[in-house]
Amino acid sequence: MNEGFFSLPADKQRKIINMGFQVFSQNTYKKAPVAEIASKADISKALLFYHFKNKKEFYLFLWNKSIELTSNAMKEQDVLGTSNYFEMLRRSLIGKCNLLREYPYVSEFSLRAYYEENIEVKKEIQDSFHKINLESEKKAFEIIDITKLRDGIDIHQMYQEMVWASDGYLHMALIQGDINVDKLKSDFEKLIHMWEKVYQK
Repeated sequence: MNEGFFSLPADKQRKIINMGFQVFSQNTYKKAPVAEIASKADISKALLFYHFKNKKEFYLFLWNKSIELTSNAMKEQDVLGTSNYFEMLRRSLIGKCNLLREYPYVSEFSLRAYYEENIEVKKEIQDSFHKINLESEKKAFEIIDITKLRDGIDIHQMYQEMVWASDGYLHMALIQGDINVDKLKSDFEKLIHMWEKVYQK
């Protein structure tokens, strides 16, 4: 990657990133047209490849950027600043919704990238995801006050159920071609409230 990308005006960087998220979220890696990304970002394809030497490098940059943006959004909401797991979820929800308002396609991109089958990028995406996921789980589980949960609750199984539910929701939204931030926030607030009643004392 050409570090000159970071010398571009912030709004230009954001537009290139957003258009990358959009086009890659709507196509498989192989079929995503880089020329369309460049056109939507109001730059030439040649300039895009000046900053990123090829499609794979740009794609992996976007993947890592999605992780960085999500991490920053969680820090802004101080997600790990509470031992109450359901409060963590609420703070996380606010952070993700704020992020989606600035980068509307970041969640759809991340989800499609996770399920991407192209051998050019699959292993790197999967390895990166599992590493980040394990680190996130470890940090959260070290903080959560399990005495607030009902007796006999398997916290790992509870966490996995919530991941599956969230993943399924986003996958359905991806198939329908629309993630509405306000609806997502409302739906997940209801889910968190339900989980709280089921799992908390």
